[in-house]
Amino acid sequence: MNFTGRVQFRRLLCLIVRQNFNSECENAINKQIHLELKSSYDYLAMASHFDRCDVALPGLYGFFKAASAEEHEHAAKFMEYMNKRGGTVLLEELPAPQFKFTTPKAALEEALNMEKTVNESLLALHALASKHNDPQLCDFLETQFLTEQVDAQKQLADYIRQIERCEKELGVHIFDNDIKGSKIH
Repeated sequence: MNFTGRVQFRRLLCLIVRQNFNSECENAINKQIHLELKSSYDYLAMASHFDRCDVALPGLYGFFKAASAEEHEHAAKFMEYMNKRGGTVLLEELPAPQFKFTTPKAALEEALNMEKTVNESLLALHALASKHNDPQLCDFLETQFLTEQVDAQKQLADYIRQIERCEKELGVHIFDNDIKGSKIH
């Protein structure tokens, strides 16, 4: 079977699996995958920044590296879900991270903004699934993502407040040691 034949055969198989999966939801999931991968990429850039020898904050490095891995895992969950529902994953090019931060607090604020953006996108996807009467997608979002997003936002807000209390050199060092080994919820 040639390539074109294999693509047509795959589409036929996907039609067999596909049930109550609106194309609008499929498109929105592809956008969510892109957002999760972009967040992973941005967190990886943050981790790299804090691992530099002129910054040397291993706690923040580990925290942001774990956040990157978690966002990547979220994208993978969406891709697996898409395939289960008979959809097609369409990956897009990721833009380079655009943020410029000069302090750990600014990085944490950027992370909180990213988490809010991801959460808003998840809520919009949930509303779209409800509009198209797709309880399976709603359940997937509720059980896999929504609670975790609220927990992550709370954790980042707490970290921002804690670092505001100790923005001097020694305070940042102590804060950095306190978060070693923690990961975003």
